[in-house]
Amino acid sequence: MKSLRSKVSLEGFWMFKLDPMGVGENEEWFKVFPRNADLVYVPAAFNEQNPDWDQYEGFMWYWREFFVPREFSGKKVFLVFEGAGYRVKVWVNGAFVGDHECCYTKFSLDVSRHILFGEVNNIAVEIDNRVTPDSIPPGEGLNYTYYDFFPYGGIIRPVYLEFVAEDHVEDVIVDTDHEGFLKVRVDVVCRKDCRIRLRLTDRDGKTVYSSEATVDNGKVEVEAQVSKVISWSPEKPYLYTLWVELLVDNKPADIVYERIGFRKFEVKNGKLYLNGREVFLKGFSRHEDFPVFGRRLPGPVLIRDFNLMKKVNVNSFRTSHYPYSEEHLDLADELGFLVILETPLVGLNQHHFLNEEFFDKVKKVVHEMIKQHRNRPSVVIYSMANEPDNTVPESKQFFTKLKEYIRSLDPSRPVLHTSHLHHRNAEDPALEVDDIIALNIYYGWYTHVGDIEEGVKKALEVVESIHSKFPNKPIILTEFGAEGVKGLHSDPPVAWSEEYQALFLKRYIEEMSKLPYIKGLHIWVFADFRSTQGKRGPRRPGGMNMKGVFTRDRQPKLSANIVAELFAKM
Repeated sequence: MKSLRSKVSLEGFWMFKLDPMGVGENEEWFKVFPRNADLVYVPAAFNEQNPDWDQYEGFMWYWREFFVPREFSGKKVFLVFEGAGYRVKVWVNGAFVGDHECCYTKFSLDVSRHILFGEVNNIAVEIDNRVTPDSIPPGEGLNYTYYDFFPYGGIIRPVYLEFVAEDHVEDVIVDTDHEGFLKVRVDVVCRKDCRIRLRLTDRDGKTVYSSEATVDNGKVEVEAQVSKVISWSPEKPYLYTLWVELLVDNKPADIVYERIGFRKFEVKNGKLYLNGREVFLKGFSRHEDFPVFGRRLPGPVLIRDFNLMKKVNVNSFRTSHYPYSEEHLDLADELGFLVILETPLVGLNQHHFLNEEFFDKVKKVVHEMIKQHRNRPSVVIYSMANEPDNTVPESKQFFTKLKEYIRSLDPSRPVLHTSHLHHRNAEDPALEVDDIIALNIYYGWYTHVGDIEEGVKKALEVVESIHSKFPNKPIILTEFGAEGVKGLHSDPPVAWSEEYQALFLKRYIEEMSKLPYIKGLHIWVFADFRSTQGKRGPRRPGGMNMKGVFTRDRQPKLSANIVAELFAKM
C-alpha cells in the first residue's frame, strides 16, 4: 500500500558506534550518545562502509536528530523501517518504542506520544547482527551460516516518519483476473461513520471505474467487473492505479493507492498459465548484493539490472533467499517480470521443524512479507524455503502447516519450496505438499566436475525420476549453474573458466527445455555475490560466489550472450 501522506525521510548520515561489550542499553546511549562515535550512511549495510567493521558481530548503535514541522501536529506518527536488523530495538527522544526481528520485512512503530512538533527530535537504534541457530535465516556465526551468502546487517532499506490522520486506511487487499474482475477489501481505523471511495485510473489518468461504500465494522469489501481492461503480462505490463479514499463527514481524511495489474496465474494439468495462455519461466535467481552497499541495491543498479535481464531475454526471477525491497519489486511490476517471492527460510533442519517457538516466528515474518507484497501483479508464486534438510519426517508436517498458513493469508497463489536432496541421494517428502516442484541441480559442478555431458545426463535422470513420482506437477529448475571467473579463459573449457560456465549453462538449457514437464529454468545466478569465509571458504575464492552470468559490478561474462541467444528462441 502506497500513500501521499506527509513523510520525513531519515536517510543520510547517522552517528554510529559498535558495542562489543553490550553496554549501550545499561549506559543509556539512547539518551546521551557517545561523543566518540563514527558516521555511517543509511540505507545500506554497515559492513563494507569501514574495513574495520566488516567482520564485526554483536551490538551496534545508530543515532541521529531530525526536525518535525509543527503543521504535522494532531496526526498520528509512525516510524517505518523497510528493512533493518537482524534484531532491532528503537528509542525516540529517550523513550523505548518497540523492537523487531528479521532484516527483510517492513515494520512500523507508533511513536505519536513521543514526537515533539516544531522541535528537534532524536532517534536511537540498537541492532544485534549475531547469527544464531534460531535466526531467520539461521547459522552459528557470521562465517558459519546455514546458507551461502554474506549476512549483512544494519539499516539496509529506507527509514522514515509517516504522518497519518486519526481516521485512516490501515490495509488494502486486491484481487483481479485478466478479464476485469476486481475485488477490493479495505481495513480502516475510524471513530465515526465513514465511507470509502474507490477510483481506478488508467495510464493516462482516466477514471475507468469508481464506487463508494459505507465502512462496516472497520471494513469495506467491493466486487466489480471492469470492462475493457488491458491485462498485465511480461509482454505488456499494463498497470492501473487504484485510489482508495477515506471520507469522514463527506470530507477526505486519508488517501492511499496501489499500482495493480489485471492478470490470472494458474497451475493446471502440469502446466503454468498466465491469463489463460501457457507460460514458461525463463530467468534467474538473484541476490540483493552490491559492493559497499551490501544488501542495499541503489536505484541506478536496479535500473541496470532490469535492463540487463531484458537484454538476455528473461521474463522472471526468484527473490533468493528473502523478500526483496519495495523498489526492486516495484520495477518488476512496472517492467513485466514474473516473480517467485521467497521467504528468508534457508538451511532449515530438524531443530527448526520441531520448534514451535521458531514456527511462531516464521508465521510473523511470512505474514509481514505477504501483507507487504500480495497486491503485486508480478508476484505469481510463493517459495516457502530454500534447500531445507527434509530428510527427517517432521519436515513434511512443518511445510504442510506453513502452506496452510500462507493459504489463509492469500489463497490465490501456488506454493513451492526449492529442493536439493537429490544431491544426497535422498527423498524429499515435502515435495508432496508443493503445487510446483522446484529443484536446485548442480551435476557438472559440485559433482561430475570437468565432465559436463555426464553431469547433464545425471541431471536428466534425476528430473525424470522425480517427475515419475509427481506426474501432474510442473517442474521448475530454480537453480543450476557453475562458477566462472571473469577473464579466466580455457580451450578446452575447464572448471572456473568463462568457457566452462557458458558450456554448462548452454547444455542444461538445451536439454532441459526439451522435457515437456519442465516449465521454468532459473539460472543460478544473475550476478556474482559475496558469501562467507568459513563453512564454504575453500569453495569461495575471495569470499565470492562467482556463478553470476554478470560480475558483481554488472559486467557480462561469456555466458551472457549464450543465455541471451538460447532464451530468445524459447
